[in-house]
Amino acid sequence: MLKKRYVGIGFIILIASAVFLLYALKIGPFGGSAHKSVEQTASITSEKTDKKSLTAMEALRLGYEEAKKHTEEEPLLISLTSTDNTTVPQGKNDGEDGKRNAWNLQFGSKKGNISITMSINNGEANANEVRKDDNNLLQKGQYAISDIKIDSPEAVKKAIEVLGMRPGDPEIKDDWIKGYHFVIRGFITDPNSSETRLLLRVTGISPNSPNSENDSLRMNVFFDVKTGEMLNASEMTGYDKEGHTSWKDIELKH
Repeated sequence: MLKKRYVGIGFIILIASAVFLLYALKIGPFGGSAHKSVEQTASITSEKTDKKSLTAMEALRLGYEEAKKHTEEEPLLISLTSTDNTTVPQGKNDGEDGKRNAWNLQFGSKKGNISITMSINNGEANANEVRKDDNNLLQKGQYAISDIKIDSPEAVKKAIEVLGMRPGDPEIKDDWIKGYHFVIRGFITDPNSSETRLLLRVTGISPNSPNSENDSLRMNVFFDVKTGEMLNASEMTGYDKEGHTSWKDIELKH
């Protein structure tokens, strides 16, 4: 009888242990369903990696609408720049279609009494700083959206096809950039004048990179925003003794 009693107690303990194990697997270590926890993790991962990319003109129009919320005056563009400064991982192919998910913009008024700095991430524009000056001493906005006739997809396509521009590779630290990048702003094109000209710049990696010193060589290509014409291109050749980058112009074949 005593032996049977011990056997019965052991059997009950075994069943209880199995039930507890099943319950622990269902609940998970920190409470809540383990299955639900996996789903939540997948959802969070998806949210972090979702990427909405915009062309330069799409970013400019979005930024313009945001700027209008902060001033009754007409917002005029000072500069628009794509950036790698984003929580979403950037890859070698980013910008190949002329689209980036992160942009920085600055708008100003014609008088110089307001300045609006903003960022765009994954299709959402946020004004980071709005400054006002009754003395009109802020940097003046100069360019309207209607001044720009070319967009980044067309520009990067030409840079790749005509000059063999390559994307920055995240695996190559010295490439400095990831994919292709874009800037729209006023550039000085005449060394004898302080007047600026509104251009679209595409930045990538030269097909001649790396050089004999194994330096990564960047490339810039400039386009007239009104005509779409490729105006100028230059590529790095390396670094001088002071560590500054050295550049040379690329002969364009029209």
